[in-house]
Order: sequence, then C-alpha cells, then structure tokens
Amino acid sequence: MSDSDSDASIEPPTQGFADSTLTATEPPPNPLMESLKQEIDLFDKLYGKQRGFSETHGKEISRAERKREGYISTTLTYGEIKFETFAELMNILKGRHGAMKEDGGVFVDIGCGIGKPLFGAALLHKFDKIVGIEILEDLYKVCVETMQHWTRHVKPVLGEERTQDMQFSFLNNDFLIADWSDADIVFMNSTCFNRSLMIDLSAKGKALAPGTIVVTTTKRMVGPAFDLVEELQMEESWGDATVYIQKRVERS
Repeated sequence: MSDSDSDASIEPPTQGFADSTLTATEPPPNPLMESLKQEIDLFDKLYGKQRGFSETHGKEISRAERKREGYISTTLTYGEIKFETFAELMNILKGRHGAMKEDGGVFVDIGCGIGKPLFGAALLHKFDKIVGIEILEDLYKVCVETMQHWTRHVKPVLGEERTQDMQFSFLNNDFLIADWSDADIVFMNSTCFNRSLMIDLSAKGKALAPGTIVVTTTKRMVGPAFDLVEELQMEESWGDATVYIQKRVERS
C-alpha cells in the first residue's frame, strides 16, 4: 500500500524541490520537462481523465477498502507522487548519485498504491524489472489493470526495442514478507509509516546489496547500514514532503 494521505539527459533540478530558484512571476522553462513531453503525455494516458481518473482516484479506492475491511492502521493512509517532480527526483538520482548510468537494473516501490511510481519509472528509464508491492487488494488490482493500458497504449509508442526486455511484477503482499533484496533503487512513500515499521524496513533492507539507493519520504531508514546522501523537498499529492536519499553501505 502506498503509505501517505505516495532516459533523459541530466539537467539541474527546478520545479518541485527546495533548491528551486524562480526569478520571474512566471516559472522559467524547465529543460527537463521540455525533454519529457512524450513521457508526460503517456503518463496521462495511464492515469488521467482518459481513464476517468481524478487526482484523488487512488485515495478514494484506498479509503473505501480500508473502511470496508475495518483497517485502522495509519500506516495504510494513502498518498502518491506527481509525475513531474518524480521525474526531477529520478534525474537527481542519475546525475548526482550514479544511478541509471546504463540500461537495466531493478526498481522496487514499497507500498505502490495504484502504481504511479512504477509506470513513471518505466517511462523514465529502461529497467530490467519493475516491482510493486501493495497490501491492499483493490489498489493492487488497479496496477494490474494499468498494465493492460501500458501494453495497449504506451508500448506501441515507446517501441519494441525500448520495452521488450522490461518485466513488471505486482505483488499483493506485505512488504515485510515479500523479497525485494535484488533492488537497485527502492522507493517508498513513507510519510505515514511509524517508527516501528521503519525499524522493521531497515532491518529487512540489510539484505540489499551495498550501493543500492533507497528513497523515502518524511521518515528515513535507520541504523548504520544506510548512509544519508541527500535531503530534498518534493511536491506530492498532499503537499510538500521531505525526501531522503540513502545508500546501502557494507557496515551493518
């Protein structure tokens, strides 16, 4: 479940982050966004009005299932990314932290909701494998349905060479049970995770290979196995959130 109520050339980050600088009443052109016009359009095909999705679609599905099933844990509170600021984040990982220098790799979203970071990542880099882990069944089902739209409407535009070797895996499971130890990049919208859950995730994350990048919101991985390499502000569906970029290191 997404837990908060969450190969373009390198360009300096602009909109959505704390180090943004606006010098006029209207935002200056964003070179990265200009280079991603096709990707922005394709993301909208997956999650926009063409599918009848509102900006609160995922939140409404999450809330309905939690009410129906009597789930009261605040760690299940829903929130999600905005594609443009997610693209800025991925660009920073590539430009500043050595990620995605070559095609391939494994991207994992812990609590993937309706899958926006999964398909966003697929539009931004040619990963070998993209994995989403979601405990709420109704949100998981939207991921599976979106895969069908990806196949019909996105793959033909991106082309076979760009997408043929990319594998998607959606797991309707508890992310403390599922295996995500092969990840190169782990993303989690962790704003509503409590400290106990972050401790458990950090222990689980020790299985990651040294050098793996872990991106969290509001709460960070704890313990000596993870070094903080950068802290940012990113716009999400509910407002601005602190983003922590950490790397798995050999010491435990």
